[in-house]
Amino acid sequence: MKDIWKWIAGVLGVLVSGLIIWFSYELITLGMIPNRIMVMIVVIVVLLGLIAIVLMLRKQSVVSRILGVVLVLVLAIGTGFGTYYLQVTNGALRSLTSVDETRKVSSVYVLNNHVISTPEQLDGRTIGYVDAKAEGTKRVLEELKKKGIEIVGKQYESSIQMVNDLKGQAIDGIVLDQSYLGTIEEMEGQKDIREEIVPVFDVEYTIEKTDSAAGVDTAQEPFNVLISGIDTYGSIEDVSRSDVNLIASVNPQTHQILVISIPRDFYVETACDASAGCAQGQMDKLTHTGLHGIETTEMTLEKLFGIEINYNVRVNFSSLVTIIDELGGVDVDNVDDFTSLHGNYHFAPGKVHLNGEKALGFVRERYSFTEGDRERGRNQMRVLTAIIEKITSPAILSNYSGIMKSISKSFQTNMSTKEIAALVSSQLSSDASWTVYNYSVNGTGGTDFAYELQDNAYVMYPNEMTISNAKADIDSIFHGETPPYVNH
Repeated sequence: MKDIWKWIAGVLGVLVSGLIIWFSYELITLGMIPNRIMVMIVVIVVLLGLIAIVLMLRKQSVVSRILGVVLVLVLAIGTGFGTYYLQVTNGALRSLTSVDETRKVSSVYVLNNHVISTPEQLDGRTIGYVDAKAEGTKRVLEELKKKGIEIVGKQYESSIQMVNDLKGQAIDGIVLDQSYLGTIEEMEGQKDIREEIVPVFDVEYTIEKTDSAAGVDTAQEPFNVLISGIDTYGSIEDVSRSDVNLIASVNPQTHQILVISIPRDFYVETACDASAGCAQGQMDKLTHTGLHGIETTEMTLEKLFGIEINYNVRVNFSSLVTIIDELGGVDVDNVDDFTSLHGNYHFAPGKVHLNGEKALGFVRERYSFTEGDRERGRNQMRVLTAIIEKITSPAILSNYSGIMKSISKSFQTNMSTKEIAALVSSQLSSDASWTVYNYSVNGTGGTDFAYELQDNAYVMYPNEMTISNAKADIDSIFHGETPPYVNH
């Protein structure tokens, strides 16, 4: 009987020791817990483990052995669950920060009339494209040639004219990057383009991301972050339009955050790395810079505001539907009485509870507002704020693993796990609350040439005074002062 008890005690001792070591490793790897708290947790767990083992091995007392077994089982369950949640968190952080490439898909589109339904049927057909030297177009033409499919190419100066010629059957197909569909869809007479044309030949490829991070000590130094929300038709891995553009200026010492909203149609001079394949120095809508990666949007805004943006975060609002549902919905203070055309949801003024689909309708609507995209930007800030408040509340514990997995599919950032951990650790070490300010830059609407479309489109000419005000607010945050021009 003694030998059996020794064997049981030995197995339980090895089990709990292994779990304690695993738990401690994951806790240290996470790096978010302040050192003094982390050391305290590890020491307490180790001491409890040693006490449990000693109790189990005491020969004189059956009661102490039973207490030892109970303590071992409690520790095993506690460290087991703790290790699981730490692994989920570490895995989500790795997913957020380990993306070095972005995915692009270029296709040959034809009319959705079933006349052409296979790549082979493109042979001998007239196919339109805007720029034969563009990376996506070049790859499509090369792959068609490899398959022995000979096409008659026709180059266009305007993508809209090319699409209209396809719809009028003047040509048989067009080469188009899939991320451009949303851009064309917004043009007059093109709102049903996704139903009118279909892809019959796809070429998927990746491009290496430019590392634009300008790292700082996130626990001590102020920094700027670009938050870019891609359009709802793209996945987080795809290059797509930048429909949401926010600059967050963070001062970790004074616990201040300034969020600046920039309209998607701002008419800006494109700035980018040559490898991104964008048109350096060309004028276009801000949303189109996202077609060449978030780094292009970041460099363009750095030039516009005359600031350094240290990091970027890419958000997929479609995936945020899942996060909001995992959170059990969010509560938002709604300002306007409006009905969203996306889902036909009506929102009354006051506190509104949003599930995932309603939240998507809430952040996408702009036509119901006098200020259009500017008010939409404010609604997007309201929903993001509500998500952050819910995630930082005890509510996250009810479905922690599901929420973390959803976050890993909805966000990408060039901030390192170490920099994220330093910021979180600093916040956990302090009980100070954060003050969040909002400001929206403004402009006047008009029509001008949009380079990516190679055609005229609606644009918003920036109001230079609001740009100057935003720069002054950012400077105030960096100096720990109250920003003077925020929206009250």
